Amino acid sequence: MISIKDLQFFYKEKMILNINNLNLDTKKISILTGINGSGKSTLLRILAFLEGDFSRNITYFGKNRLSLEEKRRIYLLLPDPILLNRNVKDNFYFALKTYNIKENWDESIQKALKLLDLDKNLLKKNTHELSSGQIRKISLAIALSIKARYYLLDEPSAFLDKNTLFLFKKALLEIQKERKNGFLIVSHDKNFLDDLAQTKFYLHDGKILEFENINIFDLDKNIIEFSNLLYFKTKAQKIAINPYKIKLGNHLEFHIKQAKIIALRIKKEFVFIRVTSGNKILEFALKNEDFQKLPLKLYQNIELSFDEEAIYFI
Repeated sequence: MISIKDLQFFYKEKMILNINNLNLDTKKISILTGINGSGKSTLLRILAFLEGDFSRNITYFGKNRLSLEEKRRIYLLLPDPILLNRNVKDNFYFALKTYNIKENWDESIQKALKLLDLDKNLLKKNTHELSSGQIRKISLAIALSIKARYYLLDEPSAFLDKNTLFLFKKALLEIQKERKNGFLIVSHDKNFLDDLAQTKFYLHDGKILEFENINIFDLDKNIIEFSNLLYFKTKAQKIAINPYKIKLGNHLEFHIKQAKIIALRIKKEFVFIRVTSGNKILEFALKNEDFQKLPLKLYQNIELSFDEEAIYFI
C-alpha cells in the first residue's frame, strides 16, 4: 500500500495538488484521469521521488523513508521516453544494471520482447535507427523487464497501434497475476482503460475524487440548488456528489424531489443515468442487475437522495 495524507504541491505560488487522503493498492491496476493541467504527471513525479521531499506525507509499504534499493522498485515510465544512443540490447542492459536486477538478463529481455511481440533482431539496432513507435514499444519492454514492485505509467498507450495496445494490456494483466505487483496509470485513452481499471481515481483542481469529473457544481453563497436547497458551511468553491452514492427514493438526508431522466450510459458493471432537476444536470449510477429490475425509461420523473458521505468539497 502507498498512502498519501495532507500532500500539497505548489508551483510559483499556485497550488497544483491538494490531496487529503489517497490509498493506492500496490497489487492492483489503478487508473488516474483528469483534464490537462490537473496535476496527474506531477503526482507521478512526486511518487517517483523526482519532486521534493514528501516523506512526511507519503508512506510506501509501511515506511516513510526508503533505501535507494527500495526506491528502485518504484518505476516511472515517462510519456516521451528517451533511449541511450547505443543499440537496443545495451539499453536493456543499462536499465537492468541501474535497477540492480540480478536475475538472468537475457531471459528477462526475451520475455519482455515476447510479451509485446517484438522481433529479437531489434536488439542489434542502434536507437537512432528506430521509428518513434518502435522507441515507445522498446521503452515499454524495458519497463516490463525491470520487474518493479510498483509501476507509474504516464500516458503509456499514446501513439501505440491497435495490435501493440492489445498486447500491452494483456502483458500488464499477465505480469500483475504472475508477480503480484501493481500499476498506477495516467491516461486519456478510455478505451485502453476500460479493460484494465481495477480502481479509478480522478484529479480535479488538484484534489482526488473516486469518481469521474461529473456532478461538480459551483457553490454560490454556500448554496447549491436542485429542487430543494442544500446548505453547507464551507470555504470550498465547488461541490462534487459521488454518483455511486446517489440512491433512488427519498429516504436519505438530502432529497432531490423532481428529477427527469434525459440520458442513459450503459457500461460493463453500471448504468449511468443522467437527470435534470431545476437548472442542474447530474448523473447517478445503478448496477446493471439493479437497473434491469426497474422500469426506468427516458423522460421519466424520479426522486433521488444521498447522504453527506456522498459530498466532496473541492
